[in-house]
Amino acid sequence: MIITKQTKLETIQELGSECTRCNSCCKFDSGIVLNEDIPRIAKYLGISSEKLKNEFLVEHDRFNTNCFKFKLEKSNKKDNKPFGQCIMLDEEKGCKIHDVKPLHCRVCSPRSKHGEDLSQWFALNYLVNLNDSESIRQWASFLHTNNAIVGGELKDLVPDKVKLQNILSYEVLK
Repeated sequence: MIITKQTKLETIQELGSECTRCNSCCKFDSGIVLNEDIPRIAKYLGISSEKLKNEFLVEHDRFNTNCFKFKLEKSNKKDNKPFGQCIMLDEEKGCKIHDVKPLHCRVCSPRSKHGEDLSQWFALNYLVNLNDSESIRQWASFLHTNNAIVGGELKDLVPDKVKLQNILSYEVLK
């Protein structure tokens, strides 16, 4: 199966359901939480969206797009490493919110045979903002070390060559 930027969400969710619930990815990081994920997760936990944001989430920026991530629990308080276990991971039971986990966690299983393509699909459809020049520049930087999925090349995102060049040369700031 070839995943493209235009692949339908239902197909992506089906491919992402290959999660084995090994909790490997949750032991070193947490998934991205979109604004639309917050009310569903808060309701499941029986708390307000504000309480979820204040107690469990941290603001995050990816491709110049504001979103959230679950807080990380460090292995010890002196540990200043940029990774740790997701606050929603229970060592024995697994993900505490598995039934309502964020879209990113549902579709971006790194152990899936489509892992990297699923992550790019998510980024292109939820994080890369085609109306934000900095977002395009950050995606361009990402592409220096990654091959884009179909529909994710810069020429696909900004077909106007002059406009794209102006964005990449910082002549267009916003």
